[in-house]
Amino acid sequence: MTTLKTNLLGFKLHSPLVAASGPMTRNFTTIKQLANAGIGAAITKTILLTPSTNPQPCLYRGKGYFLNTERCSTIPLQRWLEEELPRLRELSIPIIASIGMTPDEVAELAPSVVEAGAQMLELSIFTGYDDPQPMVEAVRRVKSAVDVPVLVKLSANLHDIVEFGHAVQKAGADAVSAIDALKAGVRVDVTTGHPVLLQQGFGRISGESIKPLALYNVAQLAHYVGIPIIGTGGVTSGADAVEMLSCGAAAVGVCTALILDGPDKATRMNEQILDFMNEHGISSLDEIRGRTLSQIDFPEATEERQEYEKRQVQLTDQAAFIDQETCIKCGVCRRVCLYGAVNEFDGAFVIDPARCKACGLCVSMCPVNAIAYREKKEAER
Repeated sequence: MTTLKTNLLGFKLHSPLVAASGPMTRNFTTIKQLANAGIGAAITKTILLTPSTNPQPCLYRGKGYFLNTERCSTIPLQRWLEEELPRLRELSIPIIASIGMTPDEVAELAPSVVEAGAQMLELSIFTGYDDPQPMVEAVRRVKSAVDVPVLVKLSANLHDIVEFGHAVQKAGADAVSAIDALKAGVRVDVTTGHPVLLQQGFGRISGESIKPLALYNVAQLAHYVGIPIIGTGGVTSGADAVEMLSCGAAAVGVCTALILDGPDKATRMNEQILDFMNEHGISSLDEIRGRTLSQIDFPEATEERQEYEKRQVQLTDQAAFIDQETCIKCGVCRRVCLYGAVNEFDGAFVIDPARCKACGLCVSMCPVNAIAYREKKEAER
């Protein structure tokens, strides 16, 4: 029987989808809507000792990306402790309370937030680009104060996410959430010259455009650190979730897609994952999780990991080849070929192996997947 059940730090989730900290997890009402729609777990908006105030406007949807300058929770701490968290505990999904932003603040918040109903904690900590120490101190202090699993939110805006992953793991973190939205982006109204986020002018970047970076960082953490990961960033479909699991995520964080499409997006994504699994004869997510890692050429040396272009490349003798029975004669391959390797004969497109550099551009852009790689000797035949 095909199942989406997922184990996360000892909690049984009926879906691998986790609502990441954001506008859609701002209170009991919104999280209940997500739970009813099939989300597997939820991470609250980041709870602070003193509530935040949001700039106006603070959200902007661009083409393939999302800008967000919304701050942490605007709800007072006492309301979280007396109303929101106790009610959330009654839901059928695990609740992860996000708390921030300094070691002193999370150490003070953690015991009362757990007592109020949080089953796990996610630490959102201010830290320098190359200094994991604030995160390390926060983890140590929180772990000594509570007995629930503790996650740390990691950003791609770090000198080395693997180094930070090792540091928080050594400090006692049970898992990480990666990646946070990117810092930062600007969108300009070309008519007026004004930034679309008028009050602040810039905001964090999330949405579809950051998915490749998120997948890379999740794979890095899964391979080098081995700590459980809620893989987050650019996940907008069931297929995206499968990609995230394939790169080693224990569960999949969703934020921007829920903002844009509402709670029912979780229902559709669950259905898409199930459809994929049934189509490919997969009964458990364990058959997907981490399957891509063995196919990535991870460097062993730290210097090569931090700058992959320093690593030597092993040359292969391949060329692209067009399957004429599948080809629809659209000509995209000829238009995009940088090396003049695609020729047209009587309306058919053929690749010259001698010129082809196997760069992959035509393969990725073919609308019907008619192009694949072959050894040059075989392609020449």
